[in-house]
Amino acid sequence: MNLPADFAFTQGSLADFVDCPRRFELRHIKRLRYPGLEAEPALRFEARARQGVRFHKLAQQRLLGLPADLLASTLDDDEELARWWANFLATGLSDLPPDRHAEISLAATLGGRRLIAKYDLIALEPGGEAVIVDWKTWRRVPQRQRLARRMQTVLYRYLLACAGAHLYGGRPIPPEKIRMIYCFVAVGGERSEFSYSSSDMRADEAYLLDLLRSIESADDFPLTDVESRCRFCNFRSLCERGEPGQVDQLDDFDEPEEEDLALDFDQIAEIEF
Repeated sequence: MNLPADFAFTQGSLADFVDCPRRFELRHIKRLRYPGLEAEPALRFEARARQGVRFHKLAQQRLLGLPADLLASTLDDDEELARWWANFLATGLSDLPPDRHAEISLAATLGGRRLIAKYDLIALEPGGEAVIVDWKTWRRVPQRQRLARRMQTVLYRYLLACAGAHLYGGRPIPPEKIRMIYCFVAVGGERSEFSYSSSDMRADEAYLLDLLRSIESADDFPLTDVESRCRFCNFRSLCERGEPGQVDQLDDFDEPEEEDLALDFDQIAEIEF
């Protein structure tokens, strides 16, 4: 396995290996950007992806204090985005701790490898709760079991417990104080919440260590046996895995994440274990 020594594992890259080792190899080792369409029609898919990016930017700007009416004036008659925005405002943040950090990244070193996560929002109060909020623009709310297994759920809670002390008055955040909320703005702002515990953290660390070791020791990267995962993979045609899925089918699959885009490494807190 030929990853550079400074390679930083994100929830996206870890999920790629779990879902399809071949995708991990092509995307993160060979660094290919094979031009396979991720969905048809392509323009609809791209427009939908842009909507999600725009929404997250609006949420970030609101959390930084920009007036809601000023931000609403930038929606450009996009009715769906306006509905998401209204749901975001209606769900409110009044039930969250007061110390809020939007679009913040945390990192830690585990088993000699760097783990990194970029959060939509961390809201906390030293000595009190530490709440992770992640906004999703998915058209359906996945089953709770699926969200619990999601790499994002595992990694984000774990890294906050490991690397969030500087946000918590200089003291490590007890896992029992951590809560993660997925907020589905396209589904009326419905929420799915996940608590955390010391035993969860130990299990997550063992799982992540095992996963990192599996990646390090891999000399073969087979295709996934679950061919439904190939429908929205941009390497699908390279792997000869048939026709792309339709945009409307994305409700049942994870949409592209922003967290694999460029991260500001100068603002990342890092802890080594």
